[in-house]
Amino acid sequence: MNSRRSALLALLAAGALALSACASSTSVDGASDEAASESSSEDTGTEDSGEDAGGDSSGGAGSATVTVDGETWEYGSYLCVTGYANTGSDVYSFSSTAFTTVDGEGVQLLVDVRDDSGQDRVSGDGVVYEITVFDTDSPENPSVDVSATGTEGVTITETTVQADGTFTDLGGESHSIQVDATCNG
Repeated sequence: MNSRRSALLALLAAGALALSACASSTSVDGASDEAASESSSEDTGTEDSGEDAGGDSSGGAGSATVTVDGETWEYGSYLCVTGYANTGSDVYSFSSTAFTTVDGEGVQLLVDVRDDSGQDRVSGDGVVYEITVFDTDSPENPSVDVSATGTEGVTITETTVQADGTFTDLGGESHSIQVDATCNG
């Protein structure tokens, strides 16, 4: 799991750098408008938000609030990437990350969408939502370390992530999790 987190962080950091370097582009991922239009024409099963998230990458300042079992964390920035090509994976159709500090401890949020079908979807049968909140400074004695999955209760649009439901961790424990996030500021 830690190697996947490290790879995801590297990917998201590279995406953030690329996004800032291409800030003058009219496309959200720095690609030409024609390429973004071609990517967006695929049906990914996302909720209709006027634009399809398939293949597009969203990023920017954004923000997120996550509550796990009644404990809430606020994140001043939130980075998202959508589409297999942008996540660098053939199973993760959406990945996002955010960092904050609480009482001197770093706390990271990850929201990922796994679609093993090869259809690059963010919703539908077989899509699994993974929500992780963990202490980045004290892995031996973390203040929080929840990695839970679910198959419903999450809505992802071009620029937002909403989650409200019960998600189950690897040990079988259920967690009430709410996420309210915006990918670009």
